[in-house]
Amino acid sequence: MYEAHFGFTGTPFGLNPDPAFYFGSKGHNSALSYLKFGVHQGEGFVVVTGEIGAGKTTLVRTLLSGLDASRIVAAQIVSTQLEAGDLLRSVALAFGIAPKSLSKAELIATIEAFLTLLVTQSRRALLIVDEAQNLSREAVEELRMLSNFQLGHQALLQSFLVGQPELRTLLVSKPMEQFRQRVIASCHLAPMDASETRAYIEHRLRQVAWQGTPAIDDAAHDRIFVASAGVPRRVNLLCNRLMLWAYLNEQSQIDAATVDTVSEEMRSQVGEHAAEHGRAVTTKSPAIARRPSGNLAVTLAGTPATLSAIPAVPTPRSGSAGPMHGGPLLMVAATPSDDVKLTMLMHALKLHGSGPACVRVRIGDPAPFRLNDEFVARQRVDAELIEMDVREADAVQRLASMLHHLSRLIESCGASALVVIGASDEALACALVARRTGCRLVHLEAGSRAASLACAEAVDEILIDRMADMLYAADNGAFLQLIREGVDETRVHHGGSLLVDAVRAATHRPSSLESIQRSLRNRDGAASPIDLGRPFALVALDAGVLHGDAASVARSLARLRELASELPLVWPMSDAVESHLVALDLRDEARHGGIVLVESLGFADQVALLNAAEWVLTDSYDMQLQASALQVRTVPLNEQWPGTKAPVAETGRQSAEPASQRIAEHLSLWWQEALNP
Repeated sequence: MYEAHFGFTGTPFGLNPDPAFYFGSKGHNSALSYLKFGVHQGEGFVVVTGEIGAGKTTLVRTLLSGLDASRIVAAQIVSTQLEAGDLLRSVALAFGIAPKSLSKAELIATIEAFLTLLVTQSRRALLIVDEAQNLSREAVEELRMLSNFQLGHQALLQSFLVGQPELRTLLVSKPMEQFRQRVIASCHLAPMDASETRAYIEHRLRQVAWQGTPAIDDAAHDRIFVASAGVPRRVNLLCNRLMLWAYLNEQSQIDAATVDTVSEEMRSQVGEHAAEHGRAVTTKSPAIARRPSGNLAVTLAGTPATLSAIPAVPTPRSGSAGPMHGGPLLMVAATPSDDVKLTMLMHALKLHGSGPACVRVRIGDPAPFRLNDEFVARQRVDAELIEMDVREADAVQRLASMLHHLSRLIESCGASALVVIGASDEALACALVARRTGCRLVHLEAGSRAASLACAEAVDEILIDRMADMLYAADNGAFLQLIREGVDETRVHHGGSLLVDAVRAATHRPSSLESIQRSLRNRDGAASPIDLGRPFALVALDAGVLHGDAASVARSLARLRELASELPLVWPMSDAVESHLVALDLRDEARHGGIVLVESLGFADQVALLNAAEWVLTDSYDMQLQASALQVRTVPLNEQWPGTKAPVAETGRQSAEPASQRIAEHLSLWWQEALNP
C-alpha cells in the first residue's frame, strides 16, 4: 500500500526470510562464517540457535543461496513435534524419495542408497531441520544414526539443526552425549545493538530504492531499538507499521513520538510483536538489550577430513583385521559379459584345487544371463547359482534393494569375500555391503578410468578401488594408474583379460555356423534371410550409443543404414535395446534392407558369429577385446568406414599363461594367507 506512495520498488520490511535483504551484522557475519566452515567440513552437525525472529532462517537461506547447487543437494524440513518414524519419512520426502509403505529398515536403506548415488555423482547431501527444538530425543537419535552413513572416509549426510534456545537445553542433556560428539560447530545468534539496528533499517530501505522519504530521525531510531530489543523480526514488524502510519497520515518524517504511538497501538491490539508463533515474548529492557553485538557462542570439535579427500587406503572395518573365515567367494555378475569372465575364473580355481568354494550371483533380469548357460556348462563350473532379480526402474530403490539382498546373502551363506568387476551399480553395492559387514572385497579390472574423472562411472571406479582389499588390474596402464593414486602395492596385482580367455575357450569348441544359421531368427520370429557364408558385419551396441536422446540415437541408426548399403549387417538385438528404441519411437528406423535384426545369442554362438564376420560395429570395449583376440576389424560408429583395428588384447606373458590361471593362483594364495595370517 505505502510502497508506491514512497517510490519503493518492493516491501522493505517483509516477514518472509529473504537472502536479498540479508544484513551482515557482526553477529550474523560471524555465524555465517561458522556455517560456511561447517559446510566445508562436509560432515557432522551444525547447530544454530537464537530467539524467535533473530534471523536464523534468513541466515541459513543466505548460506544456501551461495552454495553450488550442482555439488550440494540441500533439503529442508520443519520439525513440528516429529517423532522418530515421521522424521525418517520427512527426510526421504525432502530429498524427493517416495517412502511409500516401506518398513523402517527399507526406508533407511533407501535413504542410504540415495545418499550414496549422490556421492558417485560428485555431489553430497545437506539436511536442514528448522524448528529443531521440537524434536524428540528419539528423533535426534535417528538423525545421529543417519550421520553414520559413510563411503570410505566420506560422510554421506551433513545436517544443520536450527531452533530456539530450548534446542541447546535438549542437546546438553546427558542422553545426548553421543550426539554432541558429532557437532562440529554450534552458534547462538544474539540480537543486534542500537547502531546495528539503525544500520539494519537503512540497509533494508536502500534495497527498495529509498530516497530518504520518509525520514527517520535519531530519536526515532533509539525508540525503535528499545521497542524491538534489536531482534530483526520485531524491527520488521514495527517498521512496517511505521511506514503504513506515515503513508496514512501523509507524513514525510518519523520521530520518537510516532514510534511511541505506533508501539503502544500494536501492544494494545493482538500483541503482534509480543506473541509470535503462539508463544509469549517479554520485551527486553534496554539494559539487557544493549549487549555488545556479536555475542556468539561457538563450539568446535575436531577437524574432519574435507569431502573432496578420497582416502587412498580403506579404513579398517570389522573383520578385516582378523583372519578370514573359510566361507565361499560370491562371484557377482552385473552383466552377461561379467558372467562369462567369472566363469573362466571359477574354472581356473577349480583346476587349481586349493582355492575357496564359489557361489555364482547374477543380479538383474535372469533371461540374458541364461543365454550363457551352455558355455558355463562346457567349462564344468558346477558352483551354486543365485539369481537376484533386481529390476526396479528407480535407481535409488534399485540400489537399496541390492544392499538389502546382498547383506542377507552374505549372512546366509557365510561368504568370506565378494568378487566384482568394473564400476557398475552392482559392484558399488557390493563394495558398500562389504564395508558394512566386514566381508572382504576383490575387484577385477581395477584401475580403468573414464576419459574424464567427472564421469560418474570413473567416480564409482575410484570409490570401489579404494574399498577393495585386493585389486587385479587388466593391463599395465591400469596397474600404474592405481599406484599413481596411492593404492598400496600389496593390494594390487597384474591380472589380465578374463574375457580373452573366454574367447579362446569358446573357439576351442567352436559352434557350427550351419547350426547358428538355422537358429537365427528375426525379431519378429521369422527365419533370418542372412547367408553367413557370405561377407557380413556384426553389430554389437551397448548403452553408450543407443541410450542418448532421440536425436542422437536417430543419427546412430542413420549411420548404420549408410554402412548397410556397403555390407549386410547382422544385429543381435536384446529386449532391453528394442524396448528403448520403441520408447523413443525409433524401432522402425532400425529396419533396413541391409540390416538383419536377430534375437540375442549365447556367448559361444556370439564368438562364432564374430569370428566369421568381416567387421564388427560396436561401442563396447568388451566386444573390441573379443574382436582383437580374433583379429576382426572394429568400426566405432563415430569413425569413418572402414574402421580401425582394436588395440591388441594380449601380448607377451599373457599369451603363454591365461589371465584366469594367474588370477586364480594369486587369489587362492591370498585367500589362504587371510585364513591363516
